[in-house]
Amino acid sequence: MTLVERGDELVQLAVIQIGSEEYAIDIMRIKSIIQPLKITKVPRAPRFVEGVVELRGAILPIVDLRKRFDVTPGPVTRTTKYVIVLLGERLIGLIVDAVIDVQRVPRDDVKPPPELGFSDAPSFFSGVCHLGERIIMVLDLDQILTRQERIQLGAPLAPAEEGSA
Repeated sequence: MTLVERGDELVQLAVIQIGSEEYAIDIMRIKSIIQPLKITKVPRAPRFVEGVVELRGAILPIVDLRKRFDVTPGPVTRTTKYVIVLLGERLIGLIVDAVIDVQRVPRDDVKPPPELGFSDAPSFFSGVCHLGERIIMVLDLDQILTRQERIQLGAPLAPAEEGSA
């Protein structure tokens, strides 16, 4: 069920920065936001998978959203964060340039993402909304990784994906 389809009155969105752009993540999907940790590289991983880290005894893959969105990564700064999210039943870390704030938005203000029609890739977005003068795209975390990438990282598939090949 996407963010737009749920019927609750308000949604809380964590506004993140990737390069010069701002995006949002449904706060209900975020488990924690942490400072960068030492990454152990994983051979033959996709270019946007930086490697793995240990967090509270668990090994988490770290996905650089800057690389995933074809944004040239800058250096790690004091604002760089790892946003730990649940993908299926697996925790993964997402590298973002900054976590800006958390906004409460009426659910009706989150509209379906526009059909752009110039890409065969799955949409990374579940919705779009206005925050003041800004237009913010809401990330669809279930589309950040392809089915094959999720299998490689050990992230279980959603029930609808299990039967498809």
